[in-house]
Amino acid sequence: MREVFVNMGQIQGLVGDGVLTTVGLGSCVGVALYDSAARVGVMGHIFLPRSRKNSSAELPGKFADTAIPALIAEAVKLGAQKRRLWAKLAGGANLFTNLSGPNGNIGLQNVQAVQESLKLHNIPVVGQDVAGHHGRKMRFFVDTGRVTVTAIGKEPIDI
Repeated sequence: MREVFVNMGQIQGLVGDGVLTTVGLGSCVGVALYDSAARVGVMGHIFLPRSRKNSSAELPGKFADTAIPALIAEAVKLGAQKRRLWAKLAGGANLFTNLSGPNGNIGLQNVQAVQESLKLHNIPVVGQDVAGHHGRKMRFFVDTGRVTVTAIGKEPIDI
């Protein structure tokens, strides 16, 4: 089975089978979108909540507000229908509690921005493992839509 790694700011997709994997989800949020009828899966590794003017052109997967539309577009390009997409999320941790500023922690901001953008696009979140104080690895099995999340030092869980 083919495994495709999704690095920070990237968006990757597969059709039929294979595994999309992202590691190093601290304050970043991994987003998996899936259309089970078309067996199309896409994943993004988002590390900031909002883009600034002209900052999203090169790497739309970097920001929650540009990544969600880009993930949807990639899924549709691969044969998905937007109305059938659902999402699973992982990450958004607060790894450095002493560095949280007056606006809260960046992990929480990332989770909220991703959730808001998904809601705006009418895509339901059907599973998530977010927040906390630990890093994660996320694996998305495109043949079934199964998503596993492994926290450092723990057994994988299905979300």
